[in-house]
Amino acid sequence: MYGNQQQRPFQHNDGMQPGFGQQQQNPYYQQQQQQHQYNNPGSQQDGNPQAPKGQLQRTTIDYYGSALRGLEMQSSGLPVSAKALPADPSYTVDVPPSVFLPDQPETSIATRFVQQAINKIKSPINVAKWTPEGRRLITGSSRGELTLWNGLSFNFETIMTAHDTPIHAMEWSRDGQWIITGDHDGIIKYWQPNLSNLKAFQGHKYPVRDLSFSPTDLKFVSASDDQQLKIWDFRLNKEERQLVGHKWDVRTVDWHPHLGMIASGSKDNMIRVWDPRSAKCIATVGQHNNTVTQLQWNHNGRWLLSGGRDRCLKLFDVRKLNEEVTTFVTQREVHSVAWHPVHETMFASGGSMCDTKEMISEGSIEFWTTDDTRPKACVEGAHGSQIWSLDWHPMGHILASGSNDKTTRFWCRPRPGEHLPTELGDMDINERIFGGPINSKAAEQMASYDDAATRVNSIAEKDAQVPKSPGSSMVPMLTDSTQKPSASLPGLQSADIGRMLAKIKQSRAPGLPGLPGLSGPNTLQRPPLPPMAHQSGPERSEPRTHSSRFNPIKRHPPTPPDSR
Repeated sequence: MYGNQQQRPFQHNDGMQPGFGQQQQNPYYQQQQQQHQYNNPGSQQDGNPQAPKGQLQRTTIDYYGSALRGLEMQSSGLPVSAKALPADPSYTVDVPPSVFLPDQPETSIATRFVQQAINKIKSPINVAKWTPEGRRLITGSSRGELTLWNGLSFNFETIMTAHDTPIHAMEWSRDGQWIITGDHDGIIKYWQPNLSNLKAFQGHKYPVRDLSFSPTDLKFVSASDDQQLKIWDFRLNKEERQLVGHKWDVRTVDWHPHLGMIASGSKDNMIRVWDPRSAKCIATVGQHNNTVTQLQWNHNGRWLLSGGRDRCLKLFDVRKLNEEVTTFVTQREVHSVAWHPVHETMFASGGSMCDTKEMISEGSIEFWTTDDTRPKACVEGAHGSQIWSLDWHPMGHILASGSNDKTTRFWCRPRPGEHLPTELGDMDINERIFGGPINSKAAEQMASYDDAATRVNSIAEKDAQVPKSPGSSMVPMLTDSTQKPSASLPGLQSADIGRMLAKIKQSRAPGLPGLPGLSGPNTLQRPPLPPMAHQSGPERSEPRTHSSRFNPIKRHPPTPPDSR
């Protein structure tokens, strides 16, 4: 699910995080922007004669291997879990996909930076959508361009000018056969999956802000700055009804996935629920204190999630819309929300924080579950400006974000050994998602073998990781090339293993000769090999030995006699 990623190792920052008013270092994503731009079309516009030449190895996330492992375990009747995996990146292929862990949303928190995508001519990314099969990501920019990015290696595939003005809305039909887009001039266009334009018509006089298909794909609804929502016949591209009631620009709209029900949010701070057959408003919710920027129905059809510029997220139950279920308070204005495609209780939000005095703006991504009002994880400084769009890969292992800073970025789940914040569990519990400790006290109690440390360090040099950005909530397990990994066995708690190995180490038991990692007085001498008797039969080959994953024991041939 993670693939071979050639990037720098994480660097743990123990100092104070820079804030507004302090001199702030650029996050890793900006520091490495020059490195990334030579892997995408944006590299041609700078014209730097001293730019490094030669191809760089591109990051790839291949989920086929982990999907096959999950299917093998599921077909054999074994329990599929990620908690028993040792905290070592070499077990990445054994991490099951999200579809095999529907009751473990914490395993799908995507806080690891993967890749950055930039168009040749940079412009803000207003919308980003994965294709239904997950092979590509389509982005719409303020220049009216549609760009296709590969979903495995994240490289550029194609670009085309789709509109003459900024693209604000893009939506796939539920059967995956059509795409509709809306631009700043109010024009709506129909596209096939190969980006062939079939129809274009004037839908509104003002910018189209959002689009949504009905459950049957026979109709769709559009939201515009003209304070109206319009229901269209998709085949005839003919307007059927207008939904009038908002007092200001309508910013977001979403059709219920199963029922005849439409929810819309506006700059008048109101959320309205409509009956598309009668064009009447059946419920009005006024829980926000500022513009409702985006709302989205959960795929279970019971929950409605909304985000606004009042720095709040609201969760409503469709059976009692006048009563909010939960309020999630954040420190940032919310511009985008996205439910996870597998875990129905998990969602992500994209927000921004702006300091007008220091002229500093930054975008952050937060991950939430419906049973807790605190974020499970946060990637601060994920973008340099507002995050306009978030979209999960259909498999649920990658999150794509489009921002006003003119970049598209991809985020994936951490690999074994890369720890998430302690909000995932109590500090007294010395076991986390992928095994190993979650606090420093438990880490000090762990003992490990020297050869295991050497192996992990060699892996870290060849398969480096992206450093943690300033303010990121991720706490990496390996902070430098000299730190040793923790020992962890499936089925046993990490603290118990640490205490047992610590007692063995303190007892100063004599080491075993010839075994790497267990040092001690080697007083015993290996007996010489007896002479091999001549046999008339066929030669006997030495049986193969299966070495363990961490402690391979190599068999060396006997030393030849001195020729002197």
